[in-house]
Amino acid sequence: MPKTALGQDRTETDEYITTKGESTGLKARPAIGGRLGLTLQHNPASIAVVDRRTILQRGYVHAEEAADSAPGVTSGGSPGNPAQLLMRGFSGNQILILRDGFYFGPTTMVNRPLNAFNLEAVEVLKGPSSVLYGQGAVGGTVDMRSRTPDLERVRADALVSYGSFNSWSAGFGGSVPLSRTVAIRSDFSRTSSDGYVRNANPHSNDWTTTLLWHPSRSFTARLGVDYLTDELSTYYGAPLVPGSAVGDAATGLLHSTRGLVISKASLWRNYNVANPQASSVNATPTLHLDWVVNSHVTLHDKAYFMYAKRRWNNAETYSFIGTTGSLDSNGVAIPPGRIGRDRFYVYQNQHQVGDSIDARIDHTLFGLHNRLVMGGDAYYLRFIRNRGFPDADYADSVSLVSPEGGAVGPFAGELPFRKSPTTMIDAGLFLEDTLSVTAKLRLVGGFRYDWLSLDRQNYNQNGQFNTATSFKGHYNPANFRIGPVYDLMPGLSLYGVYTTAEDPPGSNLFLANRGQFSRLSHSRQGEIGIKATALSGKLITTLSLYDIKRTKVLVQTGQDSVSTAGSQKSRGVESQIDWRINWHWSVSGNVAYTDSHYGTFFPDASTNASGHLVPNVPKVTANLWGIWSAVLDLPLDLGAGMRYVSARKGDYANTLSLKDYALVSVFAGWHIYKGFTLYGRIDNIGNKHYVQWADTSYPSEVLIGAPRAFSASMQASF
Repeated sequence: MPKTALGQDRTETDEYITTKGESTGLKARPAIGGRLGLTLQHNPASIAVVDRRTILQRGYVHAEEAADSAPGVTSGGSPGNPAQLLMRGFSGNQILILRDGFYFGPTTMVNRPLNAFNLEAVEVLKGPSSVLYGQGAVGGTVDMRSRTPDLERVRADALVSYGSFNSWSAGFGGSVPLSRTVAIRSDFSRTSSDGYVRNANPHSNDWTTTLLWHPSRSFTARLGVDYLTDELSTYYGAPLVPGSAVGDAATGLLHSTRGLVISKASLWRNYNVANPQASSVNATPTLHLDWVVNSHVTLHDKAYFMYAKRRWNNAETYSFIGTTGSLDSNGVAIPPGRIGRDRFYVYQNQHQVGDSIDARIDHTLFGLHNRLVMGGDAYYLRFIRNRGFPDADYADSVSLVSPEGGAVGPFAGELPFRKSPTTMIDAGLFLEDTLSVTAKLRLVGGFRYDWLSLDRQNYNQNGQFNTATSFKGHYNPANFRIGPVYDLMPGLSLYGVYTTAEDPPGSNLFLANRGQFSRLSHSRQGEIGIKATALSGKLITTLSLYDIKRTKVLVQTGQDSVSTAGSQKSRGVESQIDWRINWHWSVSGNVAYTDSHYGTFFPDASTNASGHLVPNVPKVTANLWGIWSAVLDLPLDLGAGMRYVSARKGDYANTLSLKDYALVSVFAGWHIYKGFTLYGRIDNIGNKHYVQWADTSYPSEVLIGAPRAFSASMQASF
C-alpha cells in the first residue's frame, strides 16, 4: 500500500476511515475530523465515535440514542424538531447533523431519526466546525456513517427485536462481492411502536444501498442511495397547569416560581388529535470518487442530490384555560379547567444538489513534512414550505384528565395555506493544513470563505406576494481554526485550538422574515485538552476544557417566528475513559460540566433573559457502562449502564426548573452460536419519572421521558 510523506498509509477511503470490529483507539481516523486524515490523538478537537459494536451491544435503535452516549450530549425528542441535539450549551440548528459527510439543511426541519441498524458509526465533533463544513455548527457536529461494501467476502447481518409498548424492530442486510473489483451492500430496517404514550405510533423504514467499484489501487468510486420513510411520534408533551387548579401534582419532575405543575392524570397522555401526522419521504443518492494520483497527491470528489417531502398536521400547543372568556374557533366558550389546543400544519418539499472537490497534497515545506488540503464546494437548496393555522387562538379544547382526540380540521382561517418558498445557494473555498514542526510537535490549521445567497419569499393566503416579510440577502462568512498538538510521549498528547464560526445564526433561518435577520452570527472557541492511551492500549482517556462566545444569536420565539436576540457564553469540561481491564471486565464512562449563560439577551419584547441560564442545558451529564464478558467462562455477557442529567431550566425567563434524573439499564447477552447472540435488556429499571425536554417553541408543555421498558433481540452476523 502506498505511503504518504507523513508515513501514513493511504487507502481508497482515507477520508472516511471508520473502524470495523475492534476499536483502534486513538489511532482511528474518523471522517468527522476533517480531510487531513488525522488520528484522534493528533486532531486538536474533541471527537467521540460510537461504533457499530457498541450500538448493537447497548441496543440503540436510533442514531440519536447513540449520540446521547457521547460526553455532554442530550437530545430533545420533540416531533416539531425531530433531530434536536444539545452539546456545549447549544442546540437545534446550532448543532450540525451530517449523513456520510453531507449537509442537508436546515437541521431541525430536515433531519429525521435514523435507524441505527443501517449505520457503521455515529461520530461526534464538539465545538464550532464551520471551517470544516461551512454551516451553523457552533455547538458541534454529528455524522451518521453508513456501512460500506466488502470486496473480500460475503457478509450478512440480521436483527429482530420486540419489547414494551408493542415496540419492534427488524433489519437485514449484507455485502456481496460481484467481482474482484465490484461489491454491493444493502441494508433494510424497520422500527415500529405503539409508543409509551398512546396514539403516538412512531415507525420508520430505512433502505441503504452502496455500490463500490475499486478497479485499481489508486481509484475508487462509491455510489450510494438512502431511502427513508417514517412517521414520527406525535407526542408533544404534557401541559403545565397551576398547582392550585389540580390536587394531584406529580412530584420530582419540575419546579416553577409561577406555581405550575404537571398533573399525574396527564402523565403519558396524548393531547394530540385522533389522526395526527408527522410523516416524511426522503431519497438521497450520493457519489464518492477517490483518486490517488501519486504518492503525494490524492483527489476526492463527492456529489449528492436530495429530495424530501414532509407532512405535519397536529394539535401541537396545549394551554390550560384558567379563566372565562376564551373562545374556540367556532366561537364557543371554553370552560375553565380545560386544555385549549391549536392546529398547525406544515407541508414541505425540498430539493438539494451539491458537490465538493478537494486535493490533498503531501510535500516538504522548508524541510518539514506538511500536508495541505485545498478545495471547494457548492450546493443549491430549494425549500417550499406551506403552512396553515386557524385565525382563533384555540381551535378547540379537551379535558385535562381524559383528552378525547378530535379531528385535525379544517378550521376557519387555516385554508388556503400560506406559502413560503426559499432558495439558498452557497459556494465555499477551504484550506486545511498540518505541519510537522518536529517529531513531537505539529501545527494544524484551516480556513474557509463562503459566498451565501438567501432568497426568502412569503405569500399571503390570497396568493399575493408579501413584500413586507420577504427579503434577499448575500453573506460572506470567513472562518479559521489553528492549534498545536504536542506528544509528551508516544501515547500522550496535549493540544490547544482556537476556532471561529461565522454562520447562519442560532435558529431556523427558513423561518426568518424581513427585519428579523440582517447578518450572520459570530462565534469563537478556545479549547485545550489531553488525550492518552496506556496499558498497551487497554486504557484510553481524554480531557478537554473549552470556552465559547457567540453574538447576534437568532432564536425561535414561536412556531412561525424568530428574533435576533443577543449573545451567549458557554464554558465547560469534558472527560471520557475506556478501560478494558482484562478479558472479562471492561468499563467505559464520561462526564461533562457545562456553564452556559446568555449575555445581553431579549428573546421577545416582554422577556429580558440577560445573564440567564440557557434552557435545557444541564450543568452535569454523566454516562457509565460496565460489562462482564464470558461470565464464569460461559458464552454469557452481563452489563449495566447509568445515565445522569442534572437540573436544567425550562424557559428563557428561568422561572421553570426541570429536576435532575438518573436512569439505570441492564442487559444480558447469550452467544448461542458463532455470530448469533440473544439479548435481553431493561431500560430505566427504576421506572424513574422525569422531564426529558422543554421546547421553548411550546412553552405551555414539557416532554415526559419514557418509563421502564423491556426488550429482547436476536442478532446475527456472519
